Parts: sequence; C-alpha cells; structure tokens
Amino acid sequence: MPSPVRSLVAVATGIIVLAVTAWLLVQLAERQFTAHLRDQAAHALALSATGDTPYRWRLQGADDIVAGSVFGADDSRFSDSELVVRSSGSPFEVGLPLTRPVDLRRFPHLQIAIAADSVASNPGAKLQVVVREKLDAPELVTASTSLQSGARALAIDLAAPGWTSQAHVVAAPVVAAMLRLRVALPAGQQLRLRTISLDRIQDAQPVDLARVPRVVDPHAGTGDSTLIFRLPFRQPLQKVDIDALSASVDSRAPLLILLSQRGRVEQQIALRDAVFAALPGAILIPENAVDATFAQARAQATAVDTAPPEFLRWLALIAYALLLGLARVRPPRAPRLRAMAEIALVLAAPLWLIVAGQFDGSPDAPQKILIGLSLIYAVSLYVPRSWRWNGSARAWLLAAAIVVLAASLGFFLHRPGEALRAIGSGHVARYLAWALLQQYLICAVCAERWRIVSGNVAVAAYLGALGFALMHAPNAALMVATMFGGLCWCSLYLRERALLPLALSHAASALLLLALLPADILASAEVSARFFQ
Repeated sequence: MPSPVRSLVAVATGIIVLAVTAWLLVQLAERQFTAHLRDQAAHALALSATGDTPYRWRLQGADDIVAGSVFGADDSRFSDSELVVRSSGSPFEVGLPLTRPVDLRRFPHLQIAIAADSVASNPGAKLQVVVREKLDAPELVTASTSLQSGARALAIDLAAPGWTSQAHVVAAPVVAAMLRLRVALPAGQQLRLRTISLDRIQDAQPVDLARVPRVVDPHAGTGDSTLIFRLPFRQPLQKVDIDALSASVDSRAPLLILLSQRGRVEQQIALRDAVFAALPGAILIPENAVDATFAQARAQATAVDTAPPEFLRWLALIAYALLLGLARVRPPRAPRLRAMAEIALVLAAPLWLIVAGQFDGSPDAPQKILIGLSLIYAVSLYVPRSWRWNGSARAWLLAAAIVVLAASLGFFLHRPGEALRAIGSGHVARYLAWALLQQYLICAVCAERWRIVSGNVAVAAYLGALGFALMHAPNAALMVATMFGGLCWCSLYLRERALLPLALSHAASALLLLALLPADILASAEVSARFFQ
C-alpha cells in the first residue's frame, strides 16, 4: 500500500476509534447515572414499604454533623458512638447534614436519643429546632422543649404550632433545607446525643412492592400506591407538570415519579434537581430501569443486612500494600511485563474508587490509606526518571496551543449574557498542583509505560488518554474533554518529555472550560458518586 494511502487509512482509523471511544464514554456515564437513580429509588422504596425512614443520623464521627463540629460549644467530642458536648453557657447548635431538602409534611416527627446532666433545677435548659426552608431564607424556630436530667427519647412534632421567625409567629415549615438543634445548658454541663431521626407521618401509606407499578400522566390523580407519574422530558412542560403534581400531592401517599432519560446526563440531572426543588419527598425512578428498581427494592425490603465485616476491608488493604511493596522491590524482569504491572498498580485504586462510585468526597480511613499507598507507589516510580521539569520553546508553544483550543471551544459554547462561574485564586493554586500530579501520573508514569508495552507512540498516547478520561467518570462531558485533552498532552509528553508545560496547559484549559461552559453542558468538575450529589 502506498505511503500516502497508508497514512490516510491510519488517520481515518484514528478518527473512528476516537469517535467510538467518546460515544462509549457517554454510554458509560448514562449507565452509571441510571444505576445511581436505581439504587437511590430502590432504597427509598424499600424504606417506604417497611415504614422505615431515610433520615437517621447516628452521631459517631465528624462526618455525621455539619462542618464536623458543634457551633458555639465550649468543647465537643465523639465517644462511645455518641456526640458529647460541653456547654460554654451560651446556646450551641448541632447541624444535621442534608443531601437535599426534606419534605416535613411526610417526615414531621423528630426523634432524639438524648442525655443531659442534672438540669432539673435550671429552667434555662432547653432545646429548639431551627429550620430554613431555603438556605437563604430566614430561620424558623420551634417553641422551646425543656431538657430533663438523664437519658431519654425526646419526640418533637415539627408540624405542631409554635414556630417563630424574627420574633413573629409563623406557620410550621413544610420543607427543611437546613436542620439544626439549638441547645441551651448551664456552663460546664454536658449533653450527649446518640441518634436523631425524622419519622414518617403516622398514617403514611407504604409502597406495595408486590404490585406491578402503573405509569400515568401527571394529571391522572393520586390514591394508588403503585402509580408512577410520568414527567416528559420537554423543557416548556416541566414546570407545568411539576406544579400540577405539587398542587395535588397527598403527603400520606408515596410520590413516585418516572424520570425521563432521553436527554444527556447533564439534562437529566437538571430535571432531577428541578423535581426535588418542587417536590423534595418524591422518589425518582429511572425510565430505563423501572422493573430493575422494583426488583431491587423487593430484595432490599426482605434482606438481612449482610455487609462484610470491617476487618475484611483492612485485610484487603494490607494485602494491597504488600503487593505494592513486592512489586517495587522485586518487579518483573521483562520490560513489557514490568511496565504493564506498574500501570495496573498505579491505576487500580483510583479507577476502583471513581468508576465504581466509591468516592463521595469524604473518604473514610481505609480509602484515605488506599489513596495514600497508591500515590506513594506512583511517586516511587520517579526513579529512573525519563522526563524533565522544564521544556523547550516548542514544548511551551504547543502546550499554549492546547489552551487556545480550549478557550476557543469555551467561548464558542458560552451563551451571551450568562455569568461566568467564579473561580478564586485559592482554587487556581490548588488546581495547578493537582494538574501537575495528574500529568505526572498519566504521562510520566502511564503513557511512558504504554509506549514500552505497545511499542507505538500513537497507541501509548491513546491508552494514556483513555485512563485519564476514566478517572473522571461518570461526568460525561468531563470524560470526553479529558479524553481529547489527554490525547494532546500524552502526545506532547512522548515528544518532549516535559511536565511543567503540560501542567500549566492542563490547569489553564480546565479552568477556562469550567468558567465558560454552561451547566447543561458541563455540570461540574466533580467525579464518582460526588458528581451525582
């Protein structure tokens, strides 16, 4: 085959491979979002069927309260599966984390397992509940509940009258976007909190999981626990349909809504958020997994908790650490086998955390150690070094050209009149360091070794970029962007072996796209389970 024809075939093949890869990445994002919706809906359906509540806070660690601390307390700590707070004499507040607003019409009964020091002789010992219906709305405060000495179960009806706001009597809130406990105790005395829950309305109707669900239009009415209301994915009708349901909603019956999945993931997330903003008590069932959702809910409703013991996670972590140490001390002798093993060990942990949806932004101790071990191993591959920090003028010019391409794309897709996303100087500094680490992992570690494995620069650049894209799952737009950006950076690295130009190009390109692209194209820069929050 003549050389020009061979080159043309190679270019055409490359374009087809990249197009198919981009399509597959989008399909991966859609499948992960469907799985996320299915899991969330199945859990909510199982709780409804059994009468349990999704709002239960077990105060065992800093992640169980807002900001990880008590506001205004003299001292607080977690001990023996409870939160122990010592009063300074001024009221203190305990914030309860909410992933989204709570429908207080469906969950009005606040139950608190509480214990206080001897306060029977002090009428100032009291507890109030503080609610904001929107995060920027005024505080609504319940009437004071007197605290008694010793351990007890405290029950507060949030639907009862007695709420005030700015010294004015107001109606009980129907939604809680913020939920706090405000406690007043004499100075030096302690309060112990073990569990807090929001229980369902007393005459709540459970979901009948044994019945086949029936999908109906929003105006079909209520009264059947197996009705699922259809919300067509048509922007002009979304608000009409949601408002129609909101006007006729029965807080005793479960509100099941079919979420259309005919748009991009970012559009589906926008629709989900719009539904939750109007109907926070809704259970959203993915259109592509109705039967699977109810089957999973039935299994959960009758299953016994079979979570693996915690020590198994630690044993797996120890085994992984030993494997990393062995691979570093006694690596395979064959160059290709060694390169393949090092790629696998560097990518295994982050890809498992991200693609499997294990990372929610608040890693626990085993996950932190896992991330740390992976980074230590990756940094240990620094020697022998085949790259340099600074690059030639050509390396800097080519890196700058990637920034120009990203800026051009951002300005082309940016909508006139739409505000730019704010990016602070601290964010820029942190992201520059993060971009440098990513370029080291993807280029200096992975792309370099893919070249050894494949013996082909183009294949090495593609595989390096693919790994880079997968580490941004399930964010579809971000995966596609990092796929093509990673292809440019890996190709440039394999040509110039310089990291600083790549890191600056990566940081500048990413921040420009984040600032310029509309939210329905690039929802956020989050990855893994955190992307769906």
